[in-house]
Amino acid sequence: MQPYQPAQPGYGQPYPYAAARPDVQGSMPAMVLGIVAVVLSLVGCDCWFIEIVAVPLGIVAIVMGINARNRANAGQGAFGGSGKALAGIITGAVAVGVGAIAAVLALAFAGLSGSGILNNLITTPTPT
Repeated sequence: MQPYQPAQPGYGQPYPYAAARPDVQGSMPAMVLGIVAVVLSLVGCDCWFIEIVAVPLGIVAIVMGINARNRANAGQGAFGGSGKALAGIITGAVAVGVGAIAAVLALAFAGLSGSGILNNLITTPTPT
């Protein structure tokens, strides 16, 4: 057995962990709502009525994310969760954008099919 030797300075010294900052209120729900809204808006491209749910969820995620970011900035570093709030803002905006594009396309196709233009574009072979 070797005699006890103290550790050399700089090697093996435990570093204290920085205290975790609590997330600002509303940052996690904003992120979750934004992610759910994006998923629903992408699924809603096939079923347009799902967009009716996805777009308001995206708007709520944007509002909650902006409020959470403002509270985090007002706390001057005392709170975390600013990144989660930003994720909620971005995903909510993507959901609203995809929902708006899907709504415009759905209305365009509904108008075209109602006017009979689509029937003229799609030709079906007639038996001879």
